[in-house]
Amino acid sequence: MEVTQKFLSLHQSLTDIGHHNGTLSEDTDELIEKVLKTCADKLAVGRVSLWYLSPSNEQLICQKLYALESQHFDAGHVIERDYCPKYFQRLLEQEICYCENVEEYDFLSELLSFYFQPLNIKSILEVPIFAEGAFKGVLCIEQTATTRHWDVADMAYAASIAEILSLTHVKKSWRAALRQLSHLEQIDPLTNLENRLFFDKRIRQSLASAGEDYPCAVILIGIDNFTAVNDNFGYLFANNVLCKVANRMENLKSNEVFFPARVDGDVFGVWLPNQHNELKLEPFLLLLKALFLKPFMTPGGELVSLSASIGVMVSNKSDLVEQDPIRRAEQAMVKGKENNPGVITYFKPEWLEQHQQTLKFEREFNDALTSGQIVPHYQPILNRTYQQDGIRLEALVRWVHPMDGLIAPFKFLPLAKRLGLMQELGDVVIEQVCKDINILIAEGLPLLSVAVNVSSEQLLSPTFCQRVEELLTEYEIAPSLIEIEIVEELIAGDSTAINKQLDSLSELGLKLSIDDFGTGYSSLSRLKNFNISKLKIDKSFVDGILTSEEDICIARSIIGLAKGMRIEIVAEGVETKAQAEWLLEHGCDFLQGYLFSKPIAPSELFNFFSAESAFPTFEPATYHIDNQSSVMAVKATGIWEGQITQRCFREVEAELIKAPQPKWAFYIDATEMDVGTLDFQYGVKQGIGRLKQHNLRATVFLVSNNDLVRYQLEILNVETPDYQRRIFTDANLAHEWLVNHGYIHGSES
Repeated sequence: MEVTQKFLSLHQSLTDIGHHNGTLSEDTDELIEKVLKTCADKLAVGRVSLWYLSPSNEQLICQKLYALESQHFDAGHVIERDYCPKYFQRLLEQEICYCENVEEYDFLSELLSFYFQPLNIKSILEVPIFAEGAFKGVLCIEQTATTRHWDVADMAYAASIAEILSLTHVKKSWRAALRQLSHLEQIDPLTNLENRLFFDKRIRQSLASAGEDYPCAVILIGIDNFTAVNDNFGYLFANNVLCKVANRMENLKSNEVFFPARVDGDVFGVWLPNQHNELKLEPFLLLLKALFLKPFMTPGGELVSLSASIGVMVSNKSDLVEQDPIRRAEQAMVKGKENNPGVITYFKPEWLEQHQQTLKFEREFNDALTSGQIVPHYQPILNRTYQQDGIRLEALVRWVHPMDGLIAPFKFLPLAKRLGLMQELGDVVIEQVCKDINILIAEGLPLLSVAVNVSSEQLLSPTFCQRVEELLTEYEIAPSLIEIEIVEELIAGDSTAINKQLDSLSELGLKLSIDDFGTGYSSLSRLKNFNISKLKIDKSFVDGILTSEEDICIARSIIGLAKGMRIEIVAEGVETKAQAEWLLEHGCDFLQGYLFSKPIAPSELFNFFSAESAFPTFEPATYHIDNQSSVMAVKATGIWEGQITQRCFREVEAELIKAPQPKWAFYIDATEMDVGTLDFQYGVKQGIGRLKQHNLRATVFLVSNNDLVRYQLEILNVETPDYQRRIFTDANLAHEWLVNHGYIHGSES
């Protein structure tokens, strides 16, 4: 078709639209659908859509989309500026954009994987939409399957269509504008369901007009594990799922009178104003569960199955007027998610007191952040020569409650995270740490460094690095005194913002330390890319170095990795001398844990440093064998490992070979023995196995109140019909048992 003839044909199409009876009617949706369909037909393109910018210019929201092949209209898709900054920058230039091949344009590259490629879009023509002189959005014309050259006639026609769509926006009367404003206040823009504010207002109005015993029900439906949907398939598909759930709710076939709403991101609500009890409500709840029986299809054709946890509040007006029924249903839903996702959970009245306690705790925590109740306590990080070299500390947050005293962090850190106050909490701690460092150094404490735990929320704050620099200046602190401690997961990810912050902190001269190392999934290349000064072996591995081959292997690997990269290694959670000895023998640089000190207030640090060394002395393992015929007694002291265990059992075996016994007992006094290594456990187990071949019939252990020693001995050898094992903490009881079982006779007692 010649360009002139094409111009005339397209112009006639515009004339037909202009003279259509509904052009200036108030039913703008009907007109927009006609215009988009006509445009797709005349230009013979796969898709034509109208997109409006959000008031903040952070989102592009699809008001209406027409697909030529399916002849189907759609709406509600959202493109976020955060995901497509280049595209938004180009969009806000407010110019016609024509691209023959979307894969050749850099500013469109951000949309390829989640928009153009799944929908097989090859070429686009976009024209800005204006209303009352302001840029409002864009008309998007998309060619699918094959690329297309856009000629002058195409662009002129598209510009005219955009002008018509602009007029539909402008021609609304002031009454229509007021209705739209009211609509926006009431309706969730993505799903077109009532929003939480209006949902709550509807419930309040219903309760206000009802009788005192007016029965009703509020239901909340939370999609389970919806974050994974967003992460795995992208926000466009996630938004599409929410729209489909909303559509299924609106089309639910039920005799009940109900009002659906979108209450939160992945949470929907239902208000049933008519009489209900749990029995009558059950069929309706099953219908709600059935909304998720049909899978949701991704743009790539993959079927995704989802479930939902449902919380229910059934009551009457007298119970609800003074309460928050939505919050009650939400509590039930959350309880269900925590205990058994996908189930229906009814609110229980006893939760009210728990809820009041939670609210009280929330208020008190908010007050604590601004009233000096949040303070750091300090746990020493030691080596053998800390009293000569100086002391290293880790700052650990504590809440000093005016009534309840010291509150441990495991009680309030989840609360801070849930309330979105982790950044505020971290800021309070790091400022107080700087104050304490200033005072401690001024008073003469030989302080080498203080490790401060920093959350992802702090690192994602654009002002964090600047604030740290201000605190260093304000309190006259050398940057090398502060060690920023982060969990391994933060470097395992690929957050540009976090990586930039860590680089900036290093440039300030602060040290970086990786906490809980070995529990995450960071790569060696990431460790190499950051200026890491310390790795901390997680307590879970330290706990197992005496009993678990896996934990031993992991601990050795971490130490070897640190040595190879010339990074200092700290073991945290050290609680026994045996753990400390093993760690030091295998090259650990510093130890931290309750074996040396609990976290203490700043005022106690001087006493700790000036007192006798907290580093334990390690007594060598010794033993003494006393052959008493039918009882072979061994007195064991110190920390036992494999070699001394084997030597002791060889000597016992040699005694038995010299003087065989038809039946005898092995009496081991372990009251002065510390926890042994894993080699010790193997040595004892194998040694007793060999001694059974020499008629050993019983092993009696005399132990102290060290639970870990007792546990190690208990797991060594199981009893059999011809072998007994007993553990005593009282020597008299042990002696009595040996007498009663014929190993010690009256004359020997």
